[in-house]
Amino acid sequence: MSDKKTYKASEKSSAAQKKRKKKNNPKKTLAICLAAICAVGVLFFVIDKAISGMYNVGENIPEDLRTDNKIDQDVVNILVCGIDWDDSRTAKMTDVIVYATLDLKAKEVSLLQIPRDTYVGEPSRSGKINGVYGGGSEDNQIMNVVKTLNERFGLAVDHYVTLDMQSFTILIDHLENGLNMYVPCPIILKDGNGSEQVLYSEAGWYQVDGATAEVILRNRNYPEADVQRLEVQSAFYASIIKHFKETGVVVTAQLVPTFAKFITTDMHWTRMVALATEVLNMDFNNMQIIKPSVHGYVMDGQAIVAVEEEEWLRILNENFRPYQDPITEIKTDELGEITQDYGATQTTTQTIGSILAGAR
Repeated sequence: MSDKKTYKASEKSSAAQKKRKKKNNPKKTLAICLAAICAVGVLFFVIDKAISGMYNVGENIPEDLRTDNKIDQDVVNILVCGIDWDDSRTAKMTDVIVYATLDLKAKEVSLLQIPRDTYVGEPSRSGKINGVYGGGSEDNQIMNVVKTLNERFGLAVDHYVTLDMQSFTILIDHLENGLNMYVPCPIILKDGNGSEQVLYSEAGWYQVDGATAEVILRNRNYPEADVQRLEVQSAFYASIIKHFKETGVVVTAQLVPTFAKFITTDMHWTRMVALATEVLNMDFNNMQIIKPSVHGYVMDGQAIVAVEEEEWLRILNENFRPYQDPITEIKTDELGEITQDYGATQTTTQTIGSILAGAR
């Protein structure tokens, strides 16, 4: 009997010790968790400061120019501009203007290529849309373009990205073996003296370095000038998206430090990563590039293209204003004296999938 009682007492004592230990564990666990959270927070702060310092952070777009907050979880609209600047110009100009609608709900992307010579009138010193950036307020010049797209074309802009054209050279030179690019037509260069150089005699896939890619993107020596230039740029977009989709977000992110200094955006880097991940996970056939119909003229001594209003309204309402009421007019200033009429081009709509399929 004595031994049995002793055993039970010992058992109770051991149980009591375990109970006391269990009471102490939550406090230790909480302390460890708080320490870990603090450490992660400090680490994220350091990383955030480092990455945010790599690129130029621009001011946010005013709310009245952005997508309605009722649908801003479903669709994001981004303005991307390639900025051209050299000593021969008195102001910076947008050599590349692309308006991107990311329909996150439908898992689709639409890119609108806006010709640099598109006539808008007063917002630009030259009347062309590529001069809007350098006109008006100099505090944040991309906002001049944002406001013009919103007021004249009814397009909301949630974010913007501007890239110095030199960044294309830097980016491609840091790709292993350069970029495998599809060139959709012969490329013939012409210098200031009128001398010509055949860069590519036929369409096809070519391994290009940064300098060559920049020359291809800038070249305007085509029978249809800017119209064919946009076709070549479409092929470039398809080739670069194909490359990054195949290599993945992690490899793509590793390139950021090499060219980030040429970028200005209002987006936080985590937002950029999230949107890039969304896009790279989409199907090529759900990514379309639209080159809208324009009418070419020589007006007041310079070449311009005017929007074909009915066609632009159709394109904008069907592809770039999802979940919104349609717009009924596009606002551009009256044309000046026309001395030459080149006629209208046709709207071209291609998916990344169709461009790449046609390139095989």
